[in-house]
Amino acid sequence: MGEREKSFDDVCMYTDTCALAGASAFFAGMRDAVIVVNGPLWCYYFAMRHIEHSQSTISHRMACTQLDNDAIVFGAEEYLQEALAPYVEQPPALLAIVSSCAAGLIGDDIAAIARGAGLACPVVALDSSGLAGSFADGWDKAARAALQTVPLERTAAQSHAVNLIGMTDAYYNGANDARELVRLLQIAGYTVNAVLGNDMSAEDFPHLTQAALNIVVHGELGRGSAQLLEEMYGMPWIAPFPPYGRAGTRHWMQEIADVLPSPHAEAAETEIDRVTREDFLRINECKMLWGELRYDTAVVRAPDFMAWGLAQALRTEWADVCHLAVAAEAERAEDVARIADEILGETDALRIQQLLGGMEGGLLLGSSNESAHINPQRTQYLPVSYPAQDFLRLTDSPFMGLRGARHIEEQLWNGNILRRKILLS
Repeated sequence: MGEREKSFDDVCMYTDTCALAGASAFFAGMRDAVIVVNGPLWCYYFAMRHIEHSQSTISHRMACTQLDNDAIVFGAEEYLQEALAPYVEQPPALLAIVSSCAAGLIGDDIAAIARGAGLACPVVALDSSGLAGSFADGWDKAARAALQTVPLERTAAQSHAVNLIGMTDAYYNGANDARELVRLLQIAGYTVNAVLGNDMSAEDFPHLTQAALNIVVHGELGRGSAQLLEEMYGMPWIAPFPPYGRAGTRHWMQEIADVLPSPHAEAAETEIDRVTREDFLRINECKMLWGELRYDTAVVRAPDFMAWGLAQALRTEWADVCHLAVAAEAERAEDVARIADEILGETDALRIQQLLGGMEGGLLLGSSNESAHINPQRTQYLPVSYPAQDFLRLTDSPFMGLRGARHIEEQLWNGNILRRKILLS
């Protein structure tokens, strides 16, 4: 492979999905919103393909202006007017116009063009150039643009209502995680007012202020929205470590209760105790037969908050790990220093490949990009992020919460036992 191909291969392996996909995914999380991608077909299909993993019918409410070379030179107004025309007579509940890199270079006033089209619905227009950021940057920008465009009600908050901020089913297994967190909060007596950008409607949007607390789950997605809601509407928010593992779930629930006391704290504690007790008995039996769950090296690569939440549960609860490497941005060094032995960034491509290729009795929590560089006979692999091209997932088991803890630990133990049986045979 030549130097140019090798360089491009590195970029494809370690570069996150673009901001256009992230912004489109936010609006796709609103069931009755229409998305118009202002850009070439390639960008449109790239974003739509990513969203289709979780929403197979997204093409029914996602259109494209199909910009060509003429539009780049002379402007995209005619292309945009043509794409918006069907929604003049049949306006959706909300319409989002998301401009790609090429469209951003043109400099058209997209909001003014949309106003001139005579649309009788709220319109959110934003530039989500992939050259300016990642999936998380695009999702965050779209969420903040929507909050600044669609007016929210200024009503008194319900005493035990919460919003989950920064969750998307465009993250691998994201929809199942959202359902698990809603389930746990409801057991504790909270009312989940909304999960911002995930399985909500445009009609729900103005009612976000009915929550007494905003809970940020994936900080790289939701921290900006939570800060904006605090500035605009005085809504308090917290961003605890995501709830991976049984102990992580208990701590997550406690951090919420410290700020907003739980109406049914005993019910939540009883459920956590029950699962912890049952799982201890089952896992202890496995340990008696097969010994401790142990990995010489483990590599975790996923979106930032997910990566650190998984790494913490892996190190403190799920297994013994001699060397734990996490490839994700770390907000607070003091919090992650006790978790990881090695922190890797996007520019550490060679080191990541070295770790993956040299693992013996190792574990990878990552994506197909990373699994292509491991020896499956020596390294156990559990996909936790996209792309996941070497793994079929059809079940509704989450990664977060109590059900998620059971699911991941089950996968780790079963994979480890199978490898030991193969070595013994």
